[in-house]
Amino acid sequence: MNLRLIGFFILGGFLLTSCQSVHSYDDMLHAWLGQSEAQLVATWGAPVDMQTIAPGRQLFTYIKEKQVYVPGEAPNYTALGEDSEYDTYGDSLGETFDYYCKTTFTTQDDIIVDYSWNGDGCLVK
Repeated sequence: MNLRLIGFFILGGFLLTSCQSVHSYDDMLHAWLGQSEAQLVATWGAPVDMQTIAPGRQLFTYIKEKQVYVPGEAPNYTALGEDSEYDTYGDSLGETFDYYCKTTFTTQDDIIVDYSWNGDGCLVK
């Protein structure tokens, strides 16, 4: 089996896993409802953005970016006949795929009351 085909199977598995994990990511975020801002920052680290949208109400935004590299395949040579002519196949460059996840928690009086997320890289670790 050529390396490019293997790479696409790996990528396909990653995408399938990400589709199956979306529900789990939502469940994980839902579990944060009622938790404190301090617990959020202690677990998730400092947010990339924090905004006060009303007295006592804030947005904490986290962004994750990931790149997955699928290697290419070196060319293979097949003899076509006695005259030493060769046919190449499998000559391909590698490809890089970018994944992104933006997660925002809304707090009211230091307690998480809502969340939202978008992106194709939102997975439970």
